[in-house]
Amino acid sequence: MSSEMTDGEHPTPRQPIRSAHIVGPGGGVSMVATVYCPVQERSAALTECQACQRFHALHAEAGARATSVVCQPGQAAADGSAASAAREDGGLLRDMDRPLDPEAPLAEVMTRNVICVRPDVDLDQIVALLVRHGINGMPVVDEAGKPVGMVSRADVLRAAQERGDTAEAARVTARLGDGALLEIEPGLRVLEPVQITASDVMTPVVVKLHESASIRQAAALMAYEGVHRLPIVSDDGKVVGILSSLDVLRWFARRCGYLIPPGRRRA
Repeated sequence: MSSEMTDGEHPTPRQPIRSAHIVGPGGGVSMVATVYCPVQERSAALTECQACQRFHALHAEAGARATSVVCQPGQAAADGSAASAAREDGGLLRDMDRPLDPEAPLAEVMTRNVICVRPDVDLDQIVALLVRHGINGMPVVDEAGKPVGMVSRADVLRAAQERGDTAEAARVTARLGDGALLEIEPGLRVLEPVQITASDVMTPVVVKLHESASIRQAAALMAYEGVHRLPIVSDDGKVVGILSSLDVLRWFARRCGYLIPPGRRRA
């Protein structure tokens, strides 16, 4: 379905779908899909959006899953969705030579598909996710999907250096079935490895911004705090996207007239 327009009509309003993929212990993944509603001026779960009377259909690009929600034309378009729909159409060329607006909302700039991990995900899983998705960091979220920290490649490398060649282990006492201590030669101990998790290596101070914040606010905050990634949250504090320093540079270059394709590797 496309946003066609005839004389006197508004283009069909369309809102992009954002998805947070949350990885838990054992590799299980849960996905939370949200859509920003310009009428209610807040993010809503995709299921809530589909139950709305303004919902019309799900739009999918060729060969892709649903990427946006198509609303009923008319009221929603008059409330500002039409402008958003126009921005979403046209591919990369839509961004070129547009005014360099420092008040552009982060919802236009952020990465909408974000990988998150639970605090109890182990270090090996974190390394695998960073390599597989070509990213340099990700939010650590609680059961409600709210950020409690950030874990980066630097955190992983620091943990590996501190651990060295020998993994840290906790001392345990072995006992026989009758409760007697197991006889062990002098100097030997029964050990089991200590699992290192996201909560052990993450940066626990979360620097974040609301999705309605502007690109100038994000650039100032990232520069002041010296961070390369910001979790972007909705009204309820849940992660709906992530903004990297590379996202900011890509946005700036496009507004200066350069054709910058989406990056495969995120900062």
